[in-house]
Amino acid sequence: MQIDPKNYPIAVLGTGTMGEGIAQTAATAGHPVMLYDVSQEQTRAALENIAKRLDRSTKKRKITAEKKDQIQANLSPKQSLKELAPAKLVIEAIIEDLEIKQNVFCQLESLLGADAILATNTSSIDLNKMGSTLKRPERLVGMHFFNPAPIMALVEIVRSLETDSEVSDTVFTLAEKWGKSPVHVRSSPGFIVNRAARPFYSEALAILKEGGADAATCDAIMRDCGGFRMGPFELMDLIGLDVNYAVTCQIWESYQRHPRFAPSVLQKELVDSGRLGRKSGKGFFEYGEAVEMQAPKNAPESPAPASLILEGPEHLPQSLQNLLESGSVPTKRTSGNGIIRLPAGAFVVLSNGINSTERSAEIGQPVISLDLCLDFERSSRFVLAPASACPDNVLREAVGLFQSLGKQVSVIKDIAGMVLTRTVAMLANEASLLVQDEVADVAGVNLAMRKGVNYPLGPLEWAEKLGLAAVAEILDNLRKVYGVRYQASAWLRQKAKPN
Repeated sequence: MQIDPKNYPIAVLGTGTMGEGIAQTAATAGHPVMLYDVSQEQTRAALENIAKRLDRSTKKRKITAEKKDQIQANLSPKQSLKELAPAKLVIEAIIEDLEIKQNVFCQLESLLGADAILATNTSSIDLNKMGSTLKRPERLVGMHFFNPAPIMALVEIVRSLETDSEVSDTVFTLAEKWGKSPVHVRSSPGFIVNRAARPFYSEALAILKEGGADAATCDAIMRDCGGFRMGPFELMDLIGLDVNYAVTCQIWESYQRHPRFAPSVLQKELVDSGRLGRKSGKGFFEYGEAVEMQAPKNAPESPAPASLILEGPEHLPQSLQNLLESGSVPTKRTSGNGIIRLPAGAFVVLSNGINSTERSAEIGQPVISLDLCLDFERSSRFVLAPASACPDNVLREAVGLFQSLGKQVSVIKDIAGMVLTRTVAMLANEASLLVQDEVADVAGVNLAMRKGVNYPLGPLEWAEKLGLAAVAEILDNLRKVYGVRYQASAWLRQKAKPN
């Protein structure tokens, strides 16, 4: 599809943070961009903010002075909706209110050409409802950008039941030409990212409520072991607890209050008390003039064991095998089911959703569960959960083993699924439900989570790496403890079956 940007005028409706970012993106791609907001002062502020960002980019030599002038020349403020009539595409980025959006789109329909595309940047409102009052609902599409729009690559291209495929394909192509990574999405609550990301927060909140780990340690585990850029608690504080809680409630209500989306009482209590995160100075953490990371709990230094036995090393992740065999502790391989046997008699096993105390009772030996790592060799932290009756000297031996490999060690409460294991399993499950519900395909879900929220792997990529059968087993074991919230999807079960 060939579109000449110079002859394809775009209008951006609403010049708040998202609107100004979208306008800058389209203008940078060479389009004439009209900006309109009910507040002309807001529009002027948006143009000033764009100019400041472009000046910074020029000083850093990311763009030339000539390019900066071209981008600014492409931007023109308008004082009425009528002035947007020449637009081929209008991108709406106003308040998240269905009735207000419907009213604005109905006005635009009477002003624009019949072939104009109406796009909404809504992050959550059903496009089927939004288009129900339009004469041409087939011309309505979602273009959900992520903040900051000039930088973040993902754009969710959302179609309603009425959206013309040519319309969704056109904005998909435009987004690609703007240097974005678009994904096709069927309109449903939360689209891809806001829905698929819920377990990242909800599991952390459940772990905190259960006393499994404190917030700072949980964040460190997700960063150091999982490769996430931010932990769930620091991210909720950054987003705003009120905003994060509201999105969770909205999705929960949209899915008939399914337990897997249930809001956390802990989060509600913080919101009700005015602890909203960084913007209020207090959330899960407290913030002064400078943001200081709260230190996680690390186990004290312990001596390494004299030796260890890998029983069935082929059942352990290759990166863990490599790490253990490259260390200073003499290692012997024997047959078995993927157990690290220590001289004091303890078994160190990868978490499978059953807590260490139950596994210890099954095996008849002290069990210490080891949490998941994206890459055991590169991870700077290992996480252990000892059975309730595990002797202190046995735990110290396990701690010392991983410290001898240059790792920080966190010892957490013996909870089912630990921290990263249960979170990844739930992220994969929600992603699989998106595919099962035909909201998006596997590639789209993975791309959305990597580009939209900077996950180290797409949830279904991680499930493939861990093994789909292993993910299903973890969920089954968690369901026995916590209930239907952890019900594995039919899609995941089908894919987990051996060929």
